[in-house]
Amino acid sequence: MEINEKIARLKESLRGGVSPAMATPVLEDGMTVNTAVIPQLVDFLLQAGCKGLFVGGTTGEGVLLSDAERMRLHETAVTATNGRAPVMLHVGTNNLASTIALAQHAAEVGADAIAVVTPFFYGMHDDGLAAYYHAVAAAVPDMPLLLYDIPQMAVNGISSALLARLGREIPSLAGIKSSRPDAQIVRQLIDAAPAHIVFLVGNESVALGLLGLGADGLISGLSTAVPEPYVAMTAAYFQGDMAEAQKQQRQINALLAKLPNGARIGAIKQILTGQGMAMGTAVPPRPMPEADVWAAIRPLLEQA
Repeated sequence: MEINEKIARLKESLRGGVSPAMATPVLEDGMTVNTAVIPQLVDFLLQAGCKGLFVGGTTGEGVLLSDAERMRLHETAVTATNGRAPVMLHVGTNNLASTIALAQHAAEVGADAIAVVTPFFYGMHDDGLAAYYHAVAAAVPDMPLLLYDIPQMAVNGISSALLARLGREIPSLAGIKSSRPDAQIVRQLIDAAPAHIVFLVGNESVALGLLGLGADGLISGLSTAVPEPYVAMTAAYFQGDMAEAQKQQRQINALLAKLPNGARIGAIKQILTGQGMAMGTAVPPRPMPEADVWAAIRPLLEQA
């Protein structure tokens, strides 16, 4: 299949829905992926109506795992999904050689796309970021590439000028996932995005507004544990039922308010464990919540 056809199919598959940023189950050591749980988690998310899966991103703790463990995670997720939905594997690292190795492995195991966060910690200008993405794309030219824009975590972000530039220069550019908290900057990125790419957003508390600005769909962290309101909101919006979409956005915001500051990933794993999936802990040294978040979340879900 030609790269242009792959990109078009990816956008068609993901548009109008949510692709959870899948949490990563780990064993007691907190660093070894518990691959036995992944098929159960994948089934849970796809049966809830999710459009795709975003594996090894921020919520998936990919940058905290060894390259070998990330490869085990990626291969298991692709196998468990078995073509039922697009699987986007986050392969970004702070080391170009590692990013390329993970990207090539993603191609080998049959991923539908790779996502690559900007190099982090050291600040970079657009020319340096462009060179980085060109190098990754050249290593896997037939693999759809998603830019991952989260400067509040990574220091570096994707500017609207860089997005437009890479759209012209990289044939495999398939989309962007922007998790910026500033909706005005996301709006500028949406305006600059090439028409053929998929634009996915991660700011959950204003997700409905970003869909209204032109985003194609969501990649959401909490939806890996509580997919129902995200699926319902995106479906309602794209079906033209704004009142229902607004209702679901309010439900999402009520759920988000229950997540403790500084222990979000641990809370998400706690919610999933409460629903029967042995997720383990957050990767150390990230903490687990002191309180039972599942106990706080569950009544809201039952009321909904």
